Amino acid sequence: MSLETEYSPSSVAHHSVPWYIEQYGVKSSVVRNTLGSKLQKVAYGTHEDEYLLLAEHSSNAPLLIFIHGGYWKALSADECCMWASDALAQGISFASVNYTLAPQATLSHIVQQCRSAVQWLQQHSALTPCSTVVSGSSAGAHLAAMCSTADLNNNFITGAVLLSGVFDLRPLLHTTVNDPLQLTQDEAIGLSPQLQAVSPIAQVVVAWGEHETNSFKDQSHNYAEHLTAGGCNVAQIEVEEHDHFDVIYDLITPATPLGDATLQLLLR
Repeated sequence: MSLETEYSPSSVAHHSVPWYIEQYGVKSSVVRNTLGSKLQKVAYGTHEDEYLLLAEHSSNAPLLIFIHGGYWKALSADECCMWASDALAQGISFASVNYTLAPQATLSHIVQQCRSAVQWLQQHSALTPCSTVVSGSSAGAHLAAMCSTADLNNNFITGAVLLSGVFDLRPLLHTTVNDPLQLTQDEAIGLSPQLQAVSPIAQVVVAWGEHETNSFKDQSHNYAEHLTAGGCNVAQIEVEEHDHFDVIYDLITPATPLGDATLQLLLR
């Protein structure tokens, strides 16, 4: 495969990207309508894009943070809050992070927004969670890593679940993915978790779908090895019969390998 195809996960997916995005929206809309005021929109910054969708179970309940993907240029917290009801039902608080999309924001700014969202949850919300797990899919896994295992200032995140992420951004420089990002070589290096020192948190789950390109699988394998060398306890999971876009459905589903691994981090 060409580099362009390798970093086009739809090339081996079960359905088209628009189909999955529609499904995300439908599933999340049902959850928003079901929870009503239990799922609150709260600002973590001054820009209109800087908000969280937050469902609080109780002040000291475990907290699951989700950062959406979309190659940093698509989706929103509103379309990626489908786990809120299931989280509450299992005694877990849930937060979906929104951020400004490229090209309206640089990737460096997006990373800072996500770190600010985590900082707001730590310092300004009423939550004092017994455990805090940050999760994300694809570009969201990159951002989740930048908020946890690649953030030496982290003293809040206790676990991470990184799904089908891009952790070394340098290959993207030579694909159309970089068109809205306009990353330079130096920026790609500085914003790659794979190339940063590891902030060793207790447990990390690195997972991907069975039906992914070799490059996406290699990204996960390589980062898992980097984390292990940096002192993290890492579980690697290939989710059978899933692809890049539907692997997220198992995030906190009991009796699935991914769901059980996530819940173990939260409910330990």
